[in-house]
Amino acid sequence: MSQEALEARYRLLLCAYPKRYRRERGAEMIGTLMEAAGPDQRRPTAREGAMLVLRGLQTRARTHDARSTSRGLRGSLRLAVLLLLVYATAGSLAETGRVLPRMVRDGVDYPPELIYPLVTVIAALAVVAVAGGRYVLGLLATLSALAAALVVLRLVLVGVDNVTGERHYPPIELIRDDAMTDSTLWPLPLAVLLIVPLIIWPASGTRRPVAWLSAVPVAVFLLPTDYDVTIGLQPGATVVVMAGFLLWVAVDARATIAAAVLLIPLIIAMLSLRALGAWGQPEVLGATWFWTVVIGAIALLTAGTLGLRRQART
Repeated sequence: MSQEALEARYRLLLCAYPKRYRRERGAEMIGTLMEAAGPDQRRPTAREGAMLVLRGLQTRARTHDARSTSRGLRGSLRLAVLLLLVYATAGSLAETGRVLPRMVRDGVDYPPELIYPLVTVIAALAVVAVAGGRYVLGLLATLSALAAALVVLRLVLVGVDNVTGERHYPPIELIRDDAMTDSTLWPLPLAVLLIVPLIIWPASGTRRPVAWLSAVPVAVFLLPTDYDVTIGLQPGATVVVMAGFLLWVAVDARATIAAAVLLIPLIIAMLSLRALGAWGQPEVLGATWFWTVVIGAIALLTAGTLGLRRQART
């Protein structure tokens, strides 16, 4: 009876591995584990449990693909682009969610409300294209999303004279300042820069690229977007994200490096606020938050680089 219970617990731990892997090698692994177990052993040891779960997650993350430094760096680059595009899509989705109820209630009365959903759709297409390894299409979609987002910024700032109906278009400097302080816009130009090397030195894509879209609503909650104004999870949620990716280095160091890149838009946006003299405003997070993000990015990059070298040697 104890042997049957032990085998059942081993099978439960093997759920950390992909289904196909369990189908092909599960019986062999169970046999090896049962042979090594003690005669009266009722449950896996803590070390066995931790190693089975860790190896299973590494197999799901395809950590074995990073067995050389160059391949690991390409994988990190691909994940960085995906995280940036997910964040940009999340920012656009949060903004779309803000205007959609008004569109349904009052009707569409000015052009940006039509473009908000378009930006979200194009950015989501960029996520799917890059996740599937179609980097040229991903680059075109990212450029299109960036152009549409800039058009939205310009149209939002257009003023209309109530008497004459004349439109007053904002100066380019005002649009520039708005764009520089938007942390959900910066991921798009950064993604454009990082996709170009992937076109030259491509990294393999995933078999189910659409699955990456599930990360978008998660990013709406956990990363700084317009939505966090109402739910009040920031900046604590971003700290949790940083800590999670720092721990994930044991599973896949490429994701930890990519998370460091994900923080760059936040750092740039806060530096832009400081340059514009808006740092001290009540709605703007201050120096403590800035240095938290900077230190977090450095820690993620350092841990990810060391982890990638270790993965390349194993």
